Amino acid sequence: MDWSFLALLACPLMMLLCMRGLFSGNKNPKDAAQTDAGHHEIQQLQIRMAELMEQNQKLMLEMEALKRPDATVVELDQQKRAFS
Repeated sequence: MDWSFLALLACPLMMLLCMRGLFSGNKNPKDAAQTDAGHHEIQQLQIRMAELMEQNQKLMLEMEALKRPDATVVELDQQKRAFS
């Protein structure tokens, strides 16, 4: 039996597989830029979220101080300055 025809069929198949591997590894530079921009945006959102959480904490402490019947305006001003 002559197996030479299998070599002729194997060559184009291997060529297709190799070309597919080459093209799938080629990433678009715009994708990398978009990924970097996305990471930067996430960092900015995390910073903003931390700021809002800190502000929320300050407001909660101020509300608790206002709820106390013995709280004075001077105490509240001192607490504000301590957290600022």
